[in-house]
Amino acid sequence: MYIGCISLIGWERLRDAMTGVSIPWLVLMTLVTFAGLWIRVVKWRLVLGKGSNAIGVFFLSKAAGEWSPGRIGELSPLLIKRHRNARMAAWIVVDRILEMAVTVGIGVLGLAAVQAPNRGVMIVLAILIGIALLLALYLLTRERLFLAIAGRFPSGPLHRVTVAAARVSSATAAMRKQLVLPLAITIGAGCLDVWAGMLLYQAFGWPVPFALMATAKGVHAVTSAIPITPNATGVPYLTTAVLIHEVGGVPSGVLAAGIALSVVVTNLIFWLSLAAGAADLRKKTA
Repeated sequence: MYIGCISLIGWERLRDAMTGVSIPWLVLMTLVTFAGLWIRVVKWRLVLGKGSNAIGVFFLSKAAGEWSPGRIGELSPLLIKRHRNARMAAWIVVDRILEMAVTVGIGVLGLAAVQAPNRGVMIVLAILIGIALLLALYLLTRERLFLAIAGRFPSGPLHRVTVAAARVSSATAAMRKQLVLPLAITIGAGCLDVWAGMLLYQAFGWPVPFALMATAKGVHAVTSAIPITPNATGVPYLTTAVLIHEVGGVPSGVLAAGIALSVVVTNLIFWLSLAAGAADLRKKTA
């Protein structure tokens, strides 16, 4: 999809935009992106505790989630026997809810200050997503509900699934009192993501306001969560590029160059950091 868009925009525009990039701004964007990633690693380490391979399971979860529909791959640590437990499952789901809620919340705050196309539709969609996330979090803590369902089916696959869901629900309920700091870290990481996006386009000499970049990040998160449009399809990048172009007036050549640089920088940071995760995953758990 990206190559097709570049063909329409023109390779000359992409080249011209790349030659004008400011290295100091790009370096600062790289540092902020690095901080945004590793503050999330710290969050997992704080929640899962010492000897839990928190760094390793974080990178395994995020790597698999990036390439899977609806980010279902984030549950991949459960494929490893020593990490297949209710607490791990509960935290992966809760963290995904926190990340989505914060990103959408920041996006709504940005949307309130941006005159974007289809603004009303996006606000309604954000509200519906917020309701869905709250409902999901509520159901996750209803252990008795899952046990009641399991009681109606004393054997078979449905019984095993609902019993497992009840264990995850119990672990989620026990985790609620510990979520203040993880929530604060998630908000901080979300703001760093927005700042990194602003720095990216500042490097090309096209400053993008916080409100617009926050809205773009929210749109990206919602689009990438749709099963048929994960990040790997390129659709989330296209939707945010259209928004920034229409509202911020950023030229298409700069957007194409910005997306390319963003993907390269974020992937370099992630996959180089993954080496630390792989080393941690080989360590014995406590």
